[in-house]
Amino acid sequence: MSRKVSIQPEVRKRMILKQLEKNESITIKDVARMCNVSEITARRDLDELESEGLLIRTFGGAVKSKLIPYLFSYENKEAHNKEKKIEIARLAATFIKDNDILFIDCGTTVVHLAKFITGHKNLRVITNSLPVVSELVHYPNIRVSLLGGDLDHERKACYGPMTEKVIQAYKANKAFLGAAGISLKNGLSSNDEKEGSITRLMAESSEQVFVLCDSSKIEKDAFVNYAPVTVIDYLITDKDIHPEHLRLYKKNRINVVLTK
Repeated sequence: MSRKVSIQPEVRKRMILKQLEKNESITIKDVARMCNVSEITARRDLDELESEGLLIRTFGGAVKSKLIPYLFSYENKEAHNKEKKIEIARLAATFIKDNDILFIDCGTTVVHLAKFITGHKNLRVITNSLPVVSELVHYPNIRVSLLGGDLDHERKACYGPMTEKVIQAYKANKAFLGAAGISLKNGLSSNDEKEGSITRLMAESSEQVFVLCDSSKIEKDAFVNYAPVTVIDYLITDKDIHPEHLRLYKKNRINVVLTK
C-alpha cells in the first residue's frame, strides 16, 4: 500500500476554499479524496471552516458562504484590531518625508496612514483606495492620483487590467502596502487574487517597500501568495508579535519595526 502524503491543515483549508470558489459546493468524500485524508479529518476541516464563517455545512459536505471574510464589508475588516492598525500606521508615517512619491494600497491598516501625512509638503500619493482619497481630498499640499479601473464596492477600491497597466507607468520611491498574511516560507499573501496582483505591482514599481500588518497575520498564509518576503524593506507591526517570529524574521534580514 502506498503511503499517504501529509498535507498541512492550513493548506487543506485553502484547497477546500479554492474548490468552493469554482463549484459552489463540496462533499466530504471530495475533500477526503482531494486532500488525501480520512473522511473524519475532512469533516473536521469543514467544521472548522464553518466556525470561521468561511463556508456553510450541509449534510455530507458544505456550500460556499456569502460571509467569507475576504468578502466582508470594508467597515467590518477595518474595525478588526483597529487600535493596533492606527498605531502601526502612525509609526509608518515617520518614514515619510517631504517630496516623497508614494504608493498606498487599499489595505485596512494602510488606509490609516493617510491621516498622519497631511502635514507634509509636496507629497505625491498614488492609490487605488477611495478611503485614502477621501482622507486627502482637502489637502492641496498633497497631489493625489487615483488609479482607475473596475470599482469593487465591498473593498472601496479599484482593480482590474486598467489599474494594473497604470501602476506600471508610475515609479514611486516608497510603497506602503498591506497583507492578509505573511510567512517566511510562502511570502506575502492576500485573500483575493486581484488584490494581491495590485499590491505586487506597486511593490515592483517602488524603490522601498513598507509592509504594514498587525501581528495576528504574521506566519499565517491567506488564500493566494503573490510575492516573496524578499520584496520587503521594512515590516511594520505591533509589539505583540511572537518573540520567535521576531527572531526568525531578523535572522532572515527583514527589518522589523515595532510599535511601542
